[in-house]
Amino acid sequence: MQAPHFGTSQPSTIDTAIGPILLDVRHDAESLKEVWAELQDAATFSPSQTYSYVDAWIREILAPANGRPVIAIGYRDGNPLFIWSFERRTAFGRPVLTWLGQGHANYNMGLNSPEAAQGLKADDVKRLLTRIAERAQVSAALLLGQPFEWNDAPNPFARMAHQPHPSEGYAVKLGDFETLYNQRFGKQSRRKYGRRERKLAEEGELVFGWGETDEEQREMLEIFFEQRELQFAKMGVDDPFTPPIRDFCRALAVLPKGDPARLCMGYLKVGEFVAATFSGSICGNTLAVSMSSLAESDMQRYSPGLVLLRREIQWACEQGLSYYDIGVGGARHKERWSDVIRPLFDSYIAFNPQGLMVTLPLSNLSRAKRSIKNNPYLWPMAQKIRRKLFARQGDSSSEDDE
Repeated sequence: MQAPHFGTSQPSTIDTAIGPILLDVRHDAESLKEVWAELQDAATFSPSQTYSYVDAWIREILAPANGRPVIAIGYRDGNPLFIWSFERRTAFGRPVLTWLGQGHANYNMGLNSPEAAQGLKADDVKRLLTRIAERAQVSAALLLGQPFEWNDAPNPFARMAHQPHPSEGYAVKLGDFETLYNQRFGKQSRRKYGRRERKLAEEGELVFGWGETDEEQREMLEIFFEQRELQFAKMGVDDPFTPPIRDFCRALAVLPKGDPARLCMGYLKVGEFVAATFSGSICGNTLAVSMSSLAESDMQRYSPGLVLLRREIQWACEQGLSYYDIGVGGARHKERWSDVIRPLFDSYIAFNPQGLMVTLPLSNLSRAKRSIKNNPYLWPMAQKIRRKLFARQGDSSSEDDE
């Protein structure tokens, strides 16, 4: 396949350890749809590296704000090696490069062929990024929340200088559910979960399911938004599901079944009442959860979210999936279920002196945040202070505390 040209911006050749790479930088995804599909067939990825995810983000987030993506594609001998999807943002008044959707996606990285993942060296990635930065006219790159590997494929960005991300990702390695459940929880804990589920069932018939039709998907998504808005208010946190983000989620929810970016709306109903949601995408061998919610009701004392989590993990085992990824950020239910911890890293890269004025304070701030989050005394104190200062409806109740 020949590397296509884009507008008046001609591709440039970068020498690397795996040979010369023809680098093209574009401001659209649609013209790369065919190449994207070819790379997705060869690479391992999470939902946010897929064409459908990137296309939806461009349409629902960037385009309405007059923004454009910065999509870099590398070819060797006419064959695609990687697609790296970025966007141009501003930090401290300077233009910077971030991963597309960074801050919303759980895992940020490029879509890399096995050859690129294994063969690109630190200097190669830095040279490629420097050329991309020249095209995008940015002073720095703030590339956060990156996994070191994905499904055993190394992340070439991890070979550059980096620092630990404040949080980790959590996943459950699947197999026979009963074996897994017995290994993760003792007899007393299993009895407690069973007792809670029986108590919940006394309130009404328990129905676990997934949105099947577009109408049901949309209905469950709107319920999620309502439930989560109340939860964020009680936590003293601004709701990140702004109107553009909600439109983006709506676009993902109605993607065709089988699309690895489709947002599958999972729910637990008690009678006709939606008590909890756990939703995500089935991407390759992984059910990747990206969001969850709880209804405000007396039923919270029976932990409907934990009941739904157990049901979904059991379902994923029965489907023959390999992993149930619970996402980034610590929580008691994640720690109890997960036997796979995904360490993440951040890359703060300055391309000129102005860029250093961005990367230095932000990298130091991230280190301080990680220190606080990992301190068993400071982090609970910070959360308590935040709730007291900002909560509009009192303290939140959390299943993790039960």
